[in-house]
Amino acid sequence: MSIPVEIDDLEKTIDRYGAVAYLVTTNDDYHPHITHVAVSVQSKELICKVGRKTSLNASVRPSVAMLWPPEKPNDYSLIVDGSMQVTEAPDGSFEGTFLPLSAILHRPASTSVDDLVDECASDCLSILEK
Repeated sequence: MSIPVEIDDLEKTIDRYGAVAYLVTTNDDYHPHITHVAVSVQSKELICKVGRKTSLNASVRPSVAMLWPPEKPNDYSLIVDGSMQVTEAPDGSFEGTFLPLSAILHRPASTSVDDLVDECASDCLSILEK
């Protein structure tokens, strides 16, 4: 089950989920690279420190996603897709500026673990579709 989140409501939603998220980028072979980041909201952008691999991935392929896992079982995850610009600080560290393009709250349609193991019982939508 998916519930759209308006970008104007995203800061309030992130406040509910907290400042820690997973950032998903892809490498040159389009394999996912997932990192744990601390996010701060500045205006409509999300700012986070990123490592060398994440920085390289996002610089070449700026379409990325962020995921906040559910707070408790059977709750919704927050999934946000957008684009990231990376800058290097004088000390050699990297900072990502993430511009959200769309966001959803998502959970499987079925809350039975047996149903989830046997088949994908969800109605999720691609975060790249609009």
